[in-house]
Amino acid sequence: MKLYGFDTINTFKVLVFLLEAKVEFKYFPINIRTGEQHGPEFLAINSAGKVPVLFDGKRHQTESNSILLSLAQKTGWGLLDDPNMHDQLVAWLFYQASTQGPHFGQVEHWSRFAEIPNPEALARHRGVANQIIKYLDDQLSNKKYLCGDAYSIADIALFPWLHIYEHLGLSLEKAEHLTRWLGGIRNRPATVKARAFFGDHLTF
Repeated sequence: MKLYGFDTINTFKVLVFLLEAKVEFKYFPINIRTGEQHGPEFLAINSAGKVPVLFDGKRHQTESNSILLSLAQKTGWGLLDDPNMHDQLVAWLFYQASTQGPHFGQVEHWSRFAEIPNPEALARHRGVANQIIKYLDDQLSNKKYLCGDAYSIADIALFPWLHIYEHLGLSLEKAEHLTRWLGGIRNRPATVKARAFFGDHLTF
């Protein structure tokens, strides 16, 4: 396995999986801050110019949640014992990609990277992010993980943005179930190793 990435939310997801499943891999940093993702060598790997990319020995895979699902199917790790729960797990991956990721990402953009501030845009996306926090807290009110008692790729997918909630100016004060879930994942050995992997270069 070869992982091409940077210290980003989406690269972190794949890194956590590889460490959880104890899959051997080599890491190739692509500095997206200096534009390496737009260079000809990387575009030959992913013409979309995005990280992460995972080479599995046969082909280059893109899109972090798709990579998670593919890895889970290959290794048998991170899926659910109950096949009837598979659709729910996949739905969480889509929810992360279509809802949590875009709105949390916009909060980060308007609070950290935008050259021209837009308080209205920041307030709008932060409002949606707070709704997402409440929704996830409700979902976790009667179960340990998003799909029940088993830790899965659904949890890995949604964890990274929530891990930096304070950095985004969000609060979990009224989200006790989500706080419990977050703490449990933070303390998993693979998560600790993934955070240490980037060391002082971790930007999220």
